[in-house]
Amino acid sequence: MTKSRKWVSFLILSMTGGVIYQVAYIRFVFLGPTAQALDLSAQDYANIISVFGIVAMVMYFFGGWFADKFSPKVLVVTALVGTGVADLYLGSVPGYWGILAAHVLMAVMGMGLYWSALVKAIGMLGDSSEQGRLFGFLEGVRGVTSTVVGFVGTAIVASSVAEAAGVLWLIRLYGVLCFVYAVLVWLFVKGDEQRLAGLGSSTVTLRQLGRAARNKYTWLIGGTVMLMYCFYTTLGYFSPLLEHQYGMAAALIGVIGVVRTYVFQFVAGPAGGVVVDKVTRSTPRFLRWMFAGCAGVALLFLVLPRDSAFKWVALALMFALCLLVFASRGVYWAQVGEVEVPENERGGVIGLASGLAYLPDAFLPTVSAWWIGDPSAKPAVPEHGGGYTTLFLFLLAMALLGVGLTTLTDRTRRRELAAHAARTVPEAAPVAP
Repeated sequence: MTKSRKWVSFLILSMTGGVIYQVAYIRFVFLGPTAQALDLSAQDYANIISVFGIVAMVMYFFGGWFADKFSPKVLVVTALVGTGVADLYLGSVPGYWGILAAHVLMAVMGMGLYWSALVKAIGMLGDSSEQGRLFGFLEGVRGVTSTVVGFVGTAIVASSVAEAAGVLWLIRLYGVLCFVYAVLVWLFVKGDEQRLAGLGSSTVTLRQLGRAARNKYTWLIGGTVMLMYCFYTTLGYFSPLLEHQYGMAAALIGVIGVVRTYVFQFVAGPAGGVVVDKVTRSTPRFLRWMFAGCAGVALLFLVLPRDSAFKWVALALMFALCLLVFASRGVYWAQVGEVEVPENERGGVIGLASGLAYLPDAFLPTVSAWWIGDPSAKPAVPEHGGGYTTLFLFLLAMALLGVGLTTLTDRTRRRELAAHAARTVPEAAPVAP
C-alpha cells in the first residue's frame, strides 16, 4: 500500500467516528429539543436512552467476535449503512416503539459491528511502531470531525423556526452522512491483509473473562471508569440547568453543548496524557486529582444560587468539570498497561471492566430524568425526585468514591512494586573473615 493511500484510508475511517454516533448521543447537545422533536416526554426519552445503553454494553462483548469473523471494511460499511437507516427512520418520528427499535439498531451497529472493526482497520494501517501515533490521531480526527459537524448542526437548529423541527432535519442529515461515508469507505479504504492477520484475535472468551474476574485490577479499573463515567453520562443534563435555572440564552445552549461534548474531547484528552507522562507518572494518582476536582465542582454547584446573576459562574464550573472528565477519559484505560496486566489476560480484563465501566449508561439517564423532571416546568425543581440537588449530591458521592478507589489502586500497585523490588535485590555477600 502506498503512503498516500494509507493516509487517505486512515482519514476516511477516522472521520466516520465523528458521524456514526451523532444521533445516538445527540442528547449531549440537544436534550430537551430532541425529546420534543420525537414527541416523547423527557422520562420516555431517558428510558429509551437507558435501553440503548444496555444493548450497547452487551454488544461490546460481541464486537471482537464480529471483527474476527468478517472483514473490518465490510463491517464498517454495514454499520454505517445500518446507522443511516436507523437515523432516517428516527427522523420520521415513528412513535415510541419505533424510536426504541431505532436506538437498539444503533447500539448493535455502533458497538457490535463498528467499534472493534474500526480498531482492527486502523491497526492494520501501520506496524507496531506506528500504533500509538495512529490511535492518537484517530481521536484527534474524530474530535475535529465531531466538532465541525456539531457546529453545522447547531446552525441548522438555530436557523429553524422551531428547535424541534431543526433537530429532525439534523437527524436526517446525519443519516445521509452515514451513507456518504459508507460509500467513501467502500471505494477508497484499503487494508494490508498480512498486517491484519498479525493483529491476532479480538474475541473475548469465557476463559479470559473467568481469569479477569479473579484479577483485582479488573474491578479497580472498571470501578474507577464507572465512577467517572457517571459524570460523563450526566453532562447532557447541564443544558436544561443552564437554560431554565440560570437563564442562559437558548441560542447559546447548542453552541455550549458542542464545545462541552466535542471540543474538550480533542483538547483535554491529550493534555491529560501529557500530565500523566510528565507530572504524576501514575494514572491512578492523576485520576485521584481529577476526582477531587469533580468533587469540588459538584459541591460548588450544590451551594451556588440558582439565579441568572450566576449564569457565567455556572458555565465556568461546567467547563471546568468537562476539562476534568475528558482529561480522565483520555487516560483511564492506560491503567491496564501501567499495572502490567499480562498480555494474554488484557482482552478479558478490558472486556469485563468495560461492562462494569459503562454500566451508568444503562440506568443513569432514566434515574436522572426522574430526579430532574421537566426543567422548563414551573416550579423548575420537581418535588418527587429532588431535582438537581439530588443529582449533584449523587455526583459528589461518586467523586469521593473515586478518590478512595484510585488511592487504593495506587497503593496496591506500589506495594506490588516494592515486593517485586525486594525479591530481586540480591542478598548481601557474606563478610570475609
